[in-house]
This record gives sequence, structure tokens and C-alpha cells, in this order.
Amino acid sequence: MNLFDKKKGYLLFLRHGKTDWNIQRKMQGRDDIPLNEEGLREALFAALGFASACKRGLKIDRIITSPLSRASKTGEIIARATNSTYTTDFRLIERDFGALSGTQYSPNSKAITEDVTIEGLESIASVIERINSFIRDNVKIGETTVAVSHGSATKIFALQAKKDPSVTNYNELLGNCCMIIYSYDGNEVLMEGYNISPSHLKDLI
Repeated sequence: MNLFDKKKGYLLFLRHGKTDWNIQRKMQGRDDIPLNEEGLREALFAALGFASACKRGLKIDRIITSPLSRASKTGEIIARATNSTYTTDFRLIERDFGALSGTQYSPNSKAITEDVTIEGLESIASVIERINSFIRDNVKIGETTVAVSHGSATKIFALQAKKDPSVTNYNELLGNCCMIIYSYDGNEVLMEGYNISPSHLKDLI
């Protein structure tokens, strides 16, 4: 992978740092649960990874986060380490789990990546459309966008995205402060890396 291929645009789709509800395995949805101390350390570690890549020549054109504090704080820490600024965009918010918010998370629950009958549950189509809309507005040829979002929103989009044949681990849970790397050639979005730590970014340049 060459993040300096000016014939493509890149989206580095990062999950936020850890929260207490992540540790307690609760579904967060739109509840505004802040980063805990471990999450703050993860965000700083990710920021150092981005900073190291920037020293190798990576140019971050924009950092955009979900408005929920666990994502915006992660983006703020990365922006500070890379001498960048960040903005928020509602389209990157977590899937609304409705009545499931605050309940115990199960990796086998169909409600994570499918449409089921739950009061207030946002549809899969809605999640995909808002992220596609975000990409149309913010991913440009020759530029790199860092988007800080959430586990379920990124997973839903990842499952329907076109993937490079070398990407075989996309069914794994996306780790906190790990990212999915997408490229955009002007016609389609292609997943080129999954569950990548920002500390490895410098090795991809």
C-alpha cells in the first residue's frame, strides 16, 4: 500500500478509545459514554502512531469525528499530536440501538449487524447511507481523511464494502483505536486493511 498514491484518496476509519461500557460489554449506541483512563492512553498511543507517520511524510488533510465525546476526544488527541484540527459530523455517530442501549453486548446478537424488530433501532440501510454520504463529501483523490467513529457503524459499513483479496480478517471485532483503511479511486471504495493499529501506519508509507 502506498498512502502517497495521488491517484487515490484514503479514508482511515478509526474506532474510538475504550470506555467503561466497553469493559462492561454494554451496548453504547447514542449514549454519550466518555473515554476511561485506558481509553485516553489508547488515544494517545494512536496519536503517537499518526504523528510518527506524519514525520515519514503522511499528510492528514482532515480529521472528522462523531459528535459523541468518546470519539471527539480521541480525534482531539490525534489532532493535537499531528498539529491538525478536527471537526465533528453527525453522519459518523454510532448506530442508534434504541431499547438495546445499555444492555449486555453479545457478539452473536443479530441486532449488531442486521435489522431486527427493536424499538428505536436504526436500520442497516440508514447507517450505510449516512456513511456513504460522508464519504462522498469528504474523501477526495490525493487526500487522506481520518474519521473517528464507532464499532457497530464501522462494522456495518465494512461488511458491505468491496475488499482487497488480501483482507481476510474483516469478521473480527474492530479493536479500540484500531482502524480500517479504505482507498477511493474516483469510482469505488476498496477496503485495503482491517484492524490496523496507527502505530503500523509508518510501515505502510
